[in-house]
Amino acid sequence: MKKSLLLATTAALAFSPLAVQADTGFLVGASVARDQSNADDFFEDAVNNVADADSADAEMGGDVYVGLAANEIFTFRFGYRKFGDAEADVLGGIGKFEVETDGFYVAADAMFPLTPSFYVGGTLGIQDADITFRVRGPGGSDSMDDDARDFFYGLRAAWLLSEQAGVTASYSRYAFEADDVSEDLEYDSLAVGLEYRF
Repeated sequence: MKKSLLLATTAALAFSPLAVQADTGFLVGASVARDQSNADDFFEDAVNNVADADSADAEMGGDVYVGLAANEIFTFRFGYRKFGDAEADVLGGIGKFEVETDGFYVAADAMFPLTPSFYVGGTLGIQDADITFRVRGPGGSDSMDDDARDFFYGLRAAWLLSEQAGVTASYSRYAFEADDVSEDLEYDSLAVGLEYRF
């Protein structure tokens, strides 16, 4: 009995690192996103509500990334994110307010298997943002640049097509503080993408 238990313990200790290593590796991925911003509320706050802006339509953005799978559950990503350019009509269409945002990010994902090929979990990350605000009107245009860094979070799912490749879907929430504006610039993003592990 003791001998069998010792052999089982030795085997478990010997092979468990190999099992962990099998789940580790590098990954690359890309996604396209539907980014809905609050550009209208942000503009109205920035001008102290002296001018109205219509709600901005959702626009297409995306990201590319590389990363490391620490084990079956945790992955870490470093990537570049381009948000969809937001545009809101000002004063009934007489002018336009435009926002362009992009930057690098780091994120950690925790994914849990519901089936052998379907995972769900969450994301927490930090996004750097280079932001350009632009106002256009009959008298010309003017722009201002700003930068921000803030946490983002979201939900994430993955469908494995093979041991290496999978389809991802995610929802992420971003909020960036801008100088001299009390309203945060916010994005609600729905994304689908592809991911490949080495």
